[in-house]
Amino acid sequence: MIESPSIANQSPQFQDFLPTWCLLLAVAMGILVWGDGWYAGFFTAQSVSGVLPPWFWGALTTLGDERMLLALLLPFSLRFPRVFWAIVIASLLAALLVRGLKLAVPMPRPAEVLDAAQITVIGARRTGHGFPSSHAATIFAFAAVWVAQLGWRRGLPILGLGALASFSRVAVGAHWPIDVLAGALVGSLAAWAGLVLAPRLSWGLRPKVQWGLVCLAALAVCSLPFDAMGYPESLLFRCALCGFGLAGFWRHYLRPVLQQWSRQPVRRWSRFG
Repeated sequence: MIESPSIANQSPQFQDFLPTWCLLLAVAMGILVWGDGWYAGFFTAQSVSGVLPPWFWGALTTLGDERMLLALLLPFSLRFPRVFWAIVIASLLAALLVRGLKLAVPMPRPAEVLDAAQITVIGARRTGHGFPSSHAATIFAFAAVWVAQLGWRRGLPILGLGALASFSRVAVGAHWPIDVLAGALVGSLAAWAGLVLAPRLSWGLRPKVQWGLVCLAALAVCSLPFDAMGYPESLLFRCALCGFGLAGFWRHYLRPVLQQWSRQPVRRWSRFG
């Protein structure tokens, strides 16, 4: 396994960035609520998103599904096992936190309270339990861990993509902006916790455990072409990421194992030669 630098020793820049980033998200949420209330910024965001075609937002928003992010992660999981393990922990924590908040704060989604003429809905019409956005939480649980590995400057494109994918939840009419900000905050906090817990839960770095987790991830990625997630226009994007992830799994995991097995009979018979 190759990994450098270790996420156990994040750069000082990252250690300064993550608390600042979480504070900025919390402040942004406060400004929205203090300004125009829970629904602040929605119509402006939808108007801005209209610059790009609906198929773009429908495809991009699927990045909030864990399987899509696993497809992006699979080709790098062998080289960065600690990153993989930290993301697994962060994703589980984010899912639990989001579930708890959705039950505790059952806020309606835009499609429930707005007339059809007031909102642009792309894909499935979502209703119920909108706060916070689980897509945004999943995306930032993934992105923030990578920033820890790559550093602030090299990780900036990942954060930018994560922010755009999170914004897509407003563009498709599934969430209010404050839902997205709250989801990003939950995901960032979960990533922080994952980075702290990963070195302490070292059993997750054992080869057999890693192999099991990676195989489960590969099986989950296999389902991407068959699950539209409510956005059928994302088929090509889902198939592309599925192929990318499975190609990495084949190259770094399956092919070396199969090559090793194919040599073993030769070695056994060579003893009698």
